[in-house]
Amino acid sequence: MKKMTRILSFVLCIVLLSGISLSALAEAPEWKWNRRVEIMVPASEGGGLDTTIRKFKTYLEKELGTTVSIINKSGTVGVSGYTWSYNSTNDGYAYQFTAPTAIISDAQGLFEGFKLMDVLIPVSGLVMAEGMLFSRKGAPWEDAAGLIEYARENPDKVTVAVDSPNGISGAILSEFEQQAGIKMKWITSGSSEGYISVIAGDIDVCINTWSDVGAYVDSGDLTATVVMADEHNEAYPDVTTTKDLGFDSTLGYYRVFTALEGTPDEAVVAFAEAVQKAAQDPEWIEWLGINGMTNDYVWTSEQLDGIIKSTYEKAQELSQ
Repeated sequence: MKKMTRILSFVLCIVLLSGISLSALAEAPEWKWNRRVEIMVPASEGGGLDTTIRKFKTYLEKELGTTVSIINKSGTVGVSGYTWSYNSTNDGYAYQFTAPTAIISDAQGLFEGFKLMDVLIPVSGLVMAEGMLFSRKGAPWEDAAGLIEYARENPDKVTVAVDSPNGISGAILSEFEQQAGIKMKWITSGSSEGYISVIAGDIDVCINTWSDVGAYVDSGDLTATVVMADEHNEAYPDVTTTKDLGFDSTLGYYRVFTALEGTPDEAVVAFAEAVQKAAQDPEWIEWLGINGMTNDYVWTSEQLDGIIKSTYEKAQELSQ
């Protein structure tokens, strides 16, 4: 599993050089939960983001001592969900569970009436799902090197299903294409629609995660071609990494908790502590392993603050 050493080193530099301090959170008084907590997910039900939080909810409720309600607000690459949260009451009982897509949308200026980075509060990390390219059966390449060679010889011929061209999937794919020196033909589709089209042979490749698509590799319906990671994963040890190809991968499908401006500091601290404790549940850790993930990304609020800023800056760089 990729440890994101390069990003985290960069993040620590950002924190130290900019004088960022979230110490006020650490000094906040104790918070008592006395009603239901709502978590907004800026994605539809059934996807990787949604299934992750619904699984984690059981363990989180034990630590909070109250019920958790999951609210799905999909659409407009994270903008719809965070706009809904921005217009809601942020009194300590409202949080978000997000992937990088909303941050990338903000870097592209897609929010109206407010800038997400100005009101976003980093709370805690949880997991990272590495981006992967999956190929159809019978594709004219056998491995990652073959895909790159074929794509170089046939620009815009290899079709790839992308669920969010302007979001994290598009950013990960752009980073890979730039380093590989290739250009594939992007086909916009929903996450599940994308891999179903690849299984059917209508599209050559899709970008997704092992937790969502790995079962179809095991069944022989898809081939895992390359994973955007520095290290090999125990769940799929034979899959070529971008590091094997000599590429750097700085982006992934992290899944993290945030809050918005107005949320009391003491509530943020209490929620983050509950996440940190819930993430140590043995059943949760076992579920992560089955789905090709580890417990290495339960970032503190300070670490997450740097990760989010790094994502924002990378998104601006890729969009130029």
